[in-house]
Amino acid sequence: MESHMLRYARRAVVVILLILLPLLVAWMYGRATALPHEINIAGGPVGGRYETIAAALARQIEARLDIEVHVLSTEGSYANMALLKEGQADLILYQHGAVDMFAEREEQAIMSSPAAFVSNLHSEVTHFLIRRGIEIFSPLDLPGRRVSIGPEQSGDSAISQLVLSQFGIDLSEIEVMRLNYAQIERAFAADELDAAFITVGQGAPILRRLLSRTGDAAAVLCDVRGIPYADAIATEYLAVSPITIPAGLYRSRGVVEPAEPVETIAVRSQLLAHSDMPVGLIEDVTRIVLDESFQQQTGLQELFTEGVSFARDKPEFAPHQGAMNVYEPEYKPLLDTDFVEATEGMRSFIVSMLIAGWLGFRWWSDRSRRRAEHKLDYYIQKILEIERKQLDFDQTAGSNDSTGLQNLLDEVTALRQEALSEFTAHEINEDRAVDTFITLCHALSDKINAKLTRQRIDSAIRPLVSGTTNRLPLDQREGAAPAEPRRESI
Repeated sequence: MESHMLRYARRAVVVILLILLPLLVAWMYGRATALPHEINIAGGPVGGRYETIAAALARQIEARLDIEVHVLSTEGSYANMALLKEGQADLILYQHGAVDMFAEREEQAIMSSPAAFVSNLHSEVTHFLIRRGIEIFSPLDLPGRRVSIGPEQSGDSAISQLVLSQFGIDLSEIEVMRLNYAQIERAFAADELDAAFITVGQGAPILRRLLSRTGDAAAVLCDVRGIPYADAIATEYLAVSPITIPAGLYRSRGVVEPAEPVETIAVRSQLLAHSDMPVGLIEDVTRIVLDESFQQQTGLQELFTEGVSFARDKPEFAPHQGAMNVYEPEYKPLLDTDFVEATEGMRSFIVSMLIAGWLGFRWWSDRSRRRAEHKLDYYIQKILEIERKQLDFDQTAGSNDSTGLQNLLDEVTALRQEALSEFTAHEINEDRAVDTFITLCHALSDKINAKLTRQRIDSAIRPLVSGTTNRLPLDQREGAAPAEPRRESI
């Protein structure tokens, strides 16, 4: 009975585990791939292109994914990368090459960065702005001038120093001013600034305010100058590309700026994500960026024209798996990588538990087998006791031990039935010890039956033998003295 109960209990546990396993996997999968309730996007300085793109992206994410999005105003790419490393920003807008523009920053900034590439957004063009009325025609004319090179943690600062270094100008040769866009506009208006390097997307609000203020040419604060040797600079720095600002890009009534095409340099603006961001979220964000309505809304002309080829071209950091699932859907893994990563630590635990469960099952099976063997030993001992008892019967001629032998035969039968009820049919067929026990029972039963048969035969023929003895001559009866031989006379 106990053995049957244990078997039923084991089967019930297995059934319950099989029912709960899919539910557990589904729960873990949903937990691992669930989208966050809120995220932070690091944009850029007020008045810059980053600010408008980050705000538009935040609105799309909130509307489509029902996630609360906070847009952070920052000084630019350096500050954005710092926020990403500190875990204070989940998505950032970043100027390609801003962090590693100088060799000494490359190892510590790039190798330890948690950034993952999502998409290129647009080309950021370096505008070399000169206060109108000042005779500055190239960066070589800047020594001794008041020049804004951008805040310390901005991409403007990286590009400005790159351009100055290409023309052999040290920062000590100019009056360095680190102004944000609003401060640059006020400084130009107050004649407190001679030149500035601003690297932003074409059509940024700050450029329109500086180059086409009211439609009156006299009210325009700045002129745009070209940067010579743009091709040479682009050859030395892979993140930089030569580009031309078309004539009349910043035009209004009576104002056409620049009056002629201007050769300059540009870098890519990129959307980066923290490498730990959920794959599903980055998939959705990538689809938003590739949506033509979003591109038209934010003026991402290159992305709108060239599509995926521009979006994934020359990433500075390893692409996020979520972005790759959109760019190359045919290679999308069967299981969500977030689920795989989330359960990576659980896998060894689960495997260990399975091994422990298997070892426990083996131990329990061995223990059950040993218990069964102990019970079988008990029954074998009982059989041997019955066999010893049967030796005392049918030893004396003329005795009648039928009753005792029949009792022993009944004991063997009852013992065999009791023992076999403790084992399953599989155990009876597979266990040689059970087979041996059954053989012993049969052999003992045959031996007792043989004695019973002999006893019955003896009981049946004894009266016949006794009657025959009484009809014999006296000298032939059992126990009579032999007759003396007769002597003949001579």
